[in-house]
Amino acid sequence: MSKKNKIYWFEGVTEKGVKSLLTDENSKYRWLRSQKNRRILVVLMALGFALVAAGSYWPTLKTNLNLSDGTAVVVYSVSAIFVILTVLLGYLLLRISVRGIADAPNELLDERQIKIRDTSFRYAYYALGYLIVALLILMIYAPELKLFEPEGNDGSYLIISMLFACSSLPSMVLAWRERDI
Repeated sequence: MSKKNKIYWFEGVTEKGVKSLLTDENSKYRWLRSQKNRRILVVLMALGFALVAAGSYWPTLKTNLNLSDGTAVVVYSVSAIFVILTVLLGYLLLRISVRGIADAPNELLDERQIKIRDTSFRYAYYALGYLIVALLILMIYAPELKLFEPEGNDGSYLIISMLFACSSLPSMVLAWRERDI
C-alpha cells in the first residue's frame, strides 16, 4: 500500500519532494551541489534582484498605454516578464541546490540540518535588515536619486524584487555558507 504524499502548505513543499532532494534521487541536479556553482547561482540571483528592482526606472520595461476613452493603463513589456521568470527559475534552482533544507519542515530534517537551516535564517534576516536600512538611508539622505518618484514610478518592481529577496535569502545564505550539502 502506498503512503499518501503529505503537503506542507506553509512551507510550500511536499514530503516526497523534500525526501527526494535529501536522498539525492535527482542525480541530474548534482552539478548544482558544488559550492562554486551554488555561489555563482547566488551572485546571479542578486543580479536578478537588481535587474527586477531597476525595472521601475527603465522606461522600456513599463509603458503607459492611453486608451480611446482617455484612461491610461500601465503595460509591462515582454522583457520585464522575462527578467521576472528568469529570477523565478533561479530561485527554483537555488532551492534544489541546497536540497530544500531552507524550506523543509522540522519533522523531515535531522538535528544537524535544523541547526544549519536556523543559522541561515538568522543571517538572512540580518542581511535583510541591513538592506532595508541602506535603502532608507538612500531615501533620506540622497533624495536626488528619486527612488519613489510621484510620476512614472509606482515602485512595483521594487516590491516584486523585495518579495523575491525575502523568500530567497535563507536559501542564498545556506548556498553561500555551506561547503557540501
